[in-house]
Amino acid sequence: SLYYPYMGVCKVSPILNPALHSEFKSSFGGHAKVFPGRLNIHVDPELYRFVFGVIEIVSGALIIIGESVWAVYAVYALLSLQTFLCLSHYSQGESTKCIPSLVALNLIGILAAGSHSTHYKCE
Repeated sequence: SLYYPYMGVCKVSPILNPALHSEFKSSFGGHAKVFPGRLNIHVDPELYRFVFGVIEIVSGALIIIGESVWAVYAVYALLSLQTFLCLSHYSQGESTKCIPSLVALNLIGILAAGSHSTHYKCE
């Protein structure tokens, strides 16, 4: 489950993957334009990318460390981040870039269900 810390580090710095870091730099410029909706608030794309990366690093580390209430909060933080990224791609007209966010959203949903998930049978 090192996906989120890896992606967070790639968003924050080019240490692990310089090509992916530069792609994130360009894509977060578009995300910052559509972030507040129609509120006319301007967000710095560099700060926005940095905050997203730090949230992914911390949340991924909390999930890896173990089962606690903080891991649950981390799952919901990642759930909201991925939901927002998917909506942001869609509002920019990049619907094919929603696919990785939707896959990650499904993985987070599995994490949110936990090991004691209940399946209901509809009759």
